[in-house]
Amino acid sequence: MTVVFYSTNASRFDGERVQSYTFPRRAAAWDAFCARHPHDRFVVATQLPASFLADRDGNALVPGSADAVRFVLLKSDTPAALAQEIAALSPDLAVAATFWIPPFDWLPLQDAMVADELRARGIAAVCHPCTVALDCYDKWRTHLLLRAHGIPVADALHLDWQQFWCERSTPALTSNVYKTYLLRQLERMPYPVVIKDTTALSSYGMEVATTFRQAVHYLCSGRTRSDRIIETYLSGEQFGTEIYGRNGTYTVLDPFLFSLNRYGITSPKQSVKIGPVTGGRYDVAALRAMLTRLACDLRLDGVAQVDVAFSGGRWFVIEINPRLSGMSETYAASLGVPLYELLYRAARAEPVDTRAQKLVCNLKLPLLDDAQHEVLASVGSVRYIHQVHNTVARQEREKGYCEVVFGGTDTVAALLDELDSLAARFPRLIGPQSVQTVRALAEKLR
Repeated sequence: MTVVFYSTNASRFDGERVQSYTFPRRAAAWDAFCARHPHDRFVVATQLPASFLADRDGNALVPGSADAVRFVLLKSDTPAALAQEIAALSPDLAVAATFWIPPFDWLPLQDAMVADELRARGIAAVCHPCTVALDCYDKWRTHLLLRAHGIPVADALHLDWQQFWCERSTPALTSNVYKTYLLRQLERMPYPVVIKDTTALSSYGMEVATTFRQAVHYLCSGRTRSDRIIETYLSGEQFGTEIYGRNGTYTVLDPFLFSLNRYGITSPKQSVKIGPVTGGRYDVAALRAMLTRLACDLRLDGVAQVDVAFSGGRWFVIEINPRLSGMSETYAASLGVPLYELLYRAARAEPVDTRAQKLVCNLKLPLLDDAQHEVLASVGSVRYIHQVHNTVARQEREKGYCEVVFGGTDTVAALLDELDSLAARFPRLIGPQSVQTVRALAEKLR
């Protein structure tokens, strides 16, 4: 059987300016995966930056060494043309391996349209429905979708920016009734509240307002130029998980616990992830049951990442990302398999085997040079390293990040021993604050 793993992009990307480093190399992961499936042939059909799927040298894909996998750089920019390129590869099965890239997290919708075009050509495709991709792209639509399916969510308001400022373009108005209503409801909300873009990459640029006055100031400032969703802050712990599967057969992986920044929210480029969390004070079985039901209701098809919170003894869903995520390689490292094995099992509607899953930690580090990468990769406890470096970015927060996944232990104590060993060897990379953060999270796993 010939299987094509595909992903597309809708933003300009300059691989000469954005450098990346991954350990183990994607080619090595493909070698390991192909060895598991000697009777199948695989094609990687992707657009830059080819996240998750291929090693990259500037704007070119680096071919792997396995004879059973071929790498193709897709050139088109419409779903129909992209599907035609993929169809020319003669796949028996096409599997979406969707990634994300700024400024809009809408690539799940594009890959879903490509899947529809492939199916119209008689090619089996594994990708979430367009309706799901659209509902998850717009976070207000996500909120309404979750409520409609009986999933606990934070109380929320939606701000339609055009209506909020409609008096600017309508001189006949004596008052803005919509704004009056929205501010009236906003004043009645319990504080703090979390304010975020309904689209874009909502994890970036979130605002936490602790008072009504602060919320109004932010919403009326120049920083708000599009629709917003305003949610009651969920106190407690925040987690992430991933769902793999299709056609009623789903595996909801045990969640990972996230660290929070000083505003009480997760920061994608700083958050520590540790897990899996299997029980203790958290009712993980209830979370799995809730998300399995949701996956069946939505007819998820492939992989989806879900952010959740455990607050007041209950699980709440924050958002759904119907694609691969910053957790995907962490889960693969925890399970001891190539990421492509998880995607392939989902495509074949086979449960993910979690019996050999180990404890790992995903820790963010400063940007490293090549020599530091080499030394860090030689440490036995290090399972995965990934760095993205925008060499022309001016602001420090836009230059990139480096994440390292370490561990593979059976106990929290052993994982913390590996943390201490890494911190002793790399004190300039893993400082006391990082060690303290990991230790505080680890205590919640006991």
